[in-house]
Amino acid sequence: MDFNIIFDYPLWFLLLCLLTGFLYSGLLYYRNNKDGFGKILKTTLAVFRFLTVSIIAFLLLAPLVEKRMYEVEDPMLIFLQDNSASINMVHDSSYYRTDYQEEIRLFLDQMSDNFDTRLYGFGEEFIQLDTLDFTGRATNMSQVFREIDARYSNRNIGAVIIAGDGIYNRGVNPVFSASRVSYPIYTLALGDTMPRRDVILRDVNHNRITYLGNRFPVEITVEAFESKDLNSRLIIAHEGTELFSEMIAFSSNHHIETISLYLDAEQAGMQQYEATLSPLPDEVSLQNNSRSFFIDVIDGRQQVLILANSPHPDIGAIKQSLEDNDHYEVDAFLINDFNGNLEAYDLIILHQLPSQQNRARKVFDHVSENQTAILFILGSQTDLNAFNDLQQLLSLQPRSQELTEVLPEYNRAFVHFSLQETVVNLFPLLPPLYSPFARYQATADASIMLYQKVGQVVTDQPLVLFSGDGQTGIISGEGIWRWRLNAFLRHGNHAPIDELLSRIVQYLSIQEDRSRFRVRSEQLVYENDPVLFEAELYNRSFELVNDPEVQLFITNEEGVELPYIMSRTSNAYRLDAGTFLPGSYQWEARVTLGGEVFEESGIFTVSPLDIENLQTIANHTLLYQLADQSGGVMFYPGLWQEMQMHLNNRDDIRQRLYAHREYVEIVNMKLLFFIILFFLTIEWFVRKRSGGY
Repeated sequence: MDFNIIFDYPLWFLLLCLLTGFLYSGLLYYRNNKDGFGKILKTTLAVFRFLTVSIIAFLLLAPLVEKRMYEVEDPMLIFLQDNSASINMVHDSSYYRTDYQEEIRLFLDQMSDNFDTRLYGFGEEFIQLDTLDFTGRATNMSQVFREIDARYSNRNIGAVIIAGDGIYNRGVNPVFSASRVSYPIYTLALGDTMPRRDVILRDVNHNRITYLGNRFPVEITVEAFESKDLNSRLIIAHEGTELFSEMIAFSSNHHIETISLYLDAEQAGMQQYEATLSPLPDEVSLQNNSRSFFIDVIDGRQQVLILANSPHPDIGAIKQSLEDNDHYEVDAFLINDFNGNLEAYDLIILHQLPSQQNRARKVFDHVSENQTAILFILGSQTDLNAFNDLQQLLSLQPRSQELTEVLPEYNRAFVHFSLQETVVNLFPLLPPLYSPFARYQATADASIMLYQKVGQVVTDQPLVLFSGDGQTGIISGEGIWRWRLNAFLRHGNHAPIDELLSRIVQYLSIQEDRSRFRVRSEQLVYENDPVLFEAELYNRSFELVNDPEVQLFITNEEGVELPYIMSRTSNAYRLDAGTFLPGSYQWEARVTLGGEVFEESGIFTVSPLDIENLQTIANHTLLYQLADQSGGVMFYPGLWQEMQMHLNNRDDIRQRLYAHREYVEIVNMKLLFFIILFFLTIEWFVRKRSGGY
């Protein structure tokens, strides 16, 4: 440690301090010779007073003491051990569980003479290890470099040792992640690079959702090693029932094949399917022979009802157009033949109703009471006076009983949903619809998608329009079947008009969620991911509140119930329920607001994470690339002495000397206070004893 005194005044100010002390002590002791002090005593007291005053004067200059401290930091040696399950899938796995761990400890003990050693494990997460268990369900090698940078930035990292099999299944390529590191990376190549007999169900591709009653596609990729001329049977099962079976013959020692198949969605909800490959003789691992996959089967198609006053080609065209879309189930009836339940439908399409023959009063009463979405299609049979009485969106004042030909003109200011350009470009080419010849008056909040074009004149009269709340739509003309035929003639399919009708129906049939208690969660999570819930609670004014306590209960397949209390956010609720074992779970949330009890329920499925079983052949090439690009070396187990010598002999790994500076005001030093106090005390005592006071 070094010291240095710093002050902001010239050095000759020190002479002023000494001169002040000299003058003060001289005037005090030498101007009066009648004090009776002897020469030696007077000189001694004068020196004490001289030192005291000089020191006090010096302190008035506010000097600082600069302390320089030096610290030696040993280079760090960070040992990173792959703790994933793939390390345990070799023929000598017992070595890694016993002797290998003792060898690591001995090696680090020997290296601790020259290095500051650290031991970490990586796999699913980056953690400091005491014992290796090789149970990680995933391997993220790129994560280790981010963690090292976060924990030891600006530290003296001498070298990093990565011990593993080179297999990674999470994150980016570690060679890319390590391309910018400033320290050498040494690798210890574990695992077995020799292919052994193994059949792997490599991948299952499928849609996440499908609709009840549909057939959905599944693609399964199978990979086999050292299995030439052998066979394995692929079986797809659901709740113990075999749905598909096929024998696969392996034609080479590295066989890859993709099997495409279709399954039927026969049950609603989250459905679990099991794909299994029958084992081969002497197979190295059976854990990668099967995989579970999940399909969310939705019984939630939008139910559409078409009611018509009389037969018309528009009805068949609209029904066929919507039935080609898996999102809709369509029923079509003449109004006089329908005796079903109107509550089962999300949208009711009325073709030329109300009419003189049928005012459809029952339908309109239901629509008014239940806020069901409705789409009117006007035509020659529509009773316009009754139509005006039943809705507020559009008023028609008939000018004659005739129909007029109108062409569609797209309103590009329409924003409630978008149409593909192929549809928009088709509008000028379509044949006319036949609309009532009348004076049209739409409400101020109406959204017009198509205007009526008569000849070459674009009018302000609407052809297709919607109410502001999205509950009511009107097509003020008949003849949509001609549009569909025209699209087929021009494009070879009905897709443009099918999209137009689907978007109209989708906009009207999707109802706004008006429930006051809403809970959201993922229906499918993996076993290493937390299950998250978010909830919103509204008062009667539909303002977000979170004063009441929300209880949530999760029940597993054995019927064990786990209670939770959701945490409050700024104006809502959130719950991190943690991770769960694979299986199906039910949840129910409950809250009381203003004496009303609100409940929401649902299910979620936890899928097993078995990606460590998908690759059993070590990738030592990747480990070599990591070491080579950073200036390190790849070693094999047992070569601990060689690695130790290589690290100790590197010239670029050395101790680092750090200098720290600290500034302290001298006036705050207690030692000077006691020195001044000592001088004044001795002087006072001597003068008192000698009769000077």
